[in-house]
Parts: sequence; structure tokens; C-alpha cells
Amino acid sequence: MKKFESEMFMKIKKLKVIIASILLVALLLVWGTNDIVTSEYFISSEKIPADFDGYRIVQISDLHNKEFGKNQKRLIKKIKAANPDLIVITGDIVDRRKWGTKYMEKFLAESKGIAPMYYVSGNHEVWSFKYDKVKKILEKYGVNILDDDVKTIKHKNSEIKIAGIIDTGFEDREEYVPEILKTLKNKIKSNEYSILLSHRPEHIDDYADAGYDLVFSGHAHGGQIRIPFIGGIYAPHQGIMPKYTKGVINKRKTKMVVSRGLGNSVIPIRVLNRPEITVTVLKSNQ
Repeated sequence: MKKFESEMFMKIKKLKVIIASILLVALLLVWGTNDIVTSEYFISSEKIPADFDGYRIVQISDLHNKEFGKNQKRLIKKIKAANPDLIVITGDIVDRRKWGTKYMEKFLAESKGIAPMYYVSGNHEVWSFKYDKVKKILEKYGVNILDDDVKTIKHKNSEIKIAGIIDTGFEDREEYVPEILKTLKNKIKSNEYSILLSHRPEHIDDYADAGYDLVFSGHAHGGQIRIPFIGGIYAPHQGIMPKYTKGVINKRKTKMVVSRGLGNSVIPIRVLNRPEITVTVLKSNQ
């Protein structure tokens, strides 16, 4: 009898450990998929005007129609804490599989007035076939849409240029990317500091060939599941063990900031890969 009770006790103890472990893993997955982290980078250049020294750019990418508290409270708190001079949105603000604009609108409504906002499309806006609707909402909240366009950003007594390219999934534009990038870059003087917004990091060679100084990109979701000392496991259009998933990547004279993004699409969870906003601080070497 005592042997039976002892065996039952050990089985119950093991079961409790298993259940506790499962609950702990589940909690970590939920936390790691929903808790936003801020990553800060410093980019220096002789082409950055002295007036732009310390200029702060917050990047929002791959929201995928995700909610971060009522009225996007947790996301807005992070953005405000970063004290941005500019907010750039690098695509996939909506999700074609779980279509809706509610959380996109909540984000835009609460972000309006924090800093000027500039936007480029991602593959989900394009593939939803509702990009015109998305653009109308963006315009409603005063967002500057860069559809193969170049605009001037003025600060104090100086200015820099910002360009943006429509996602390459639109009307099979893939083969024309180098040509489009160079056409836009030709509108920028060689001595002017140039920023490019483009959803896809895998085109970094094209960005460098065109001669952009700083690129903001997303799309890779940080590789979705990250393994310590190895990196992300998978990214759209890069495949298994992707090369460009996060951080600052240097290619000749071009620096590319890749955001891990905020939301998810096909895979609903993140592992060791918390949602992210990036803050890039410009430093003038003049």
C-alpha cells in the first residue's frame, strides 16, 4: 500500500511539474508575442546637416492589424517615450488574411500630432486589393504617402530628402526595382542626405547600387523564431535562415535599419523575438 501511495505521489508530482512547465512556456510565448521593446540606433554621416544632429526617427513596421491595448495604448506610450521628430511606417499596417482597419485607425488617430508621419506600402496592402481604401485612411490622418515619390524634410534651417517605393508585389514590379530606385535617387542631389523607405530588406543590393544613405525596412518579422547565436529561422522572400532580419546592416555606403515589426501574419507567435519599434538617432559629422 505504501509503495502504491509513493508511486502515486511521484506521478502526481511529475504531472504538476509538466503542467507548470507548459503554463510557463505558454506565458512566455504570450509575453514574447505582445510585449513591445524599443531598439535604438545611432547613424552618423558627414552629409547629415548640423541642424539634424540628434534628430530622432521612430520606425513602425508590420503592424498586421494587431492591437496593443485599448486605443493602441501600449504602442503609443512607447512612441511618445521615444520623443520622435519623425515617424516612418514601412508597410503591412494591415493584414490581408485577417482584414480590417480598426487597429490601424486607432494607431493613426493616437499618433497624429506626435510627429510627422511618412508611409510606404507592404505586400499585405497590395495583395489585399484594398490599397486605395488604406490610402484614404492614411490621408485622413495626415500621413505622407510615398508611392514612388521623393519629399523634403525640413528641420530648423536645413533639409534632407526622403523617398519611398511602392511594394514590389504591386503589378509584378520586381524586375523594375533597380530602375525605379535610381529614378527616385536622381531627384536627390548628391550632397543631400537621402532616406529611403522600402518594405523589403532583401533588395539591399539595389538600395546600395542606387546610392541611398539610409534605408528603413521591415517585412522579415525578425525571422519569427530566433535561436540564440544563430538568428531568425524564416523570413518571407528570404526563406530559411534569412540574412536580413533585424538591426543595422551595412552595404557599401548604405546603412539599412531592419525592424522586427510588431504583428504577425501566418505564424501567430514569436519566440525570443519580441515586437519592436526602432529609434534611429541621426548624428552629424559636419
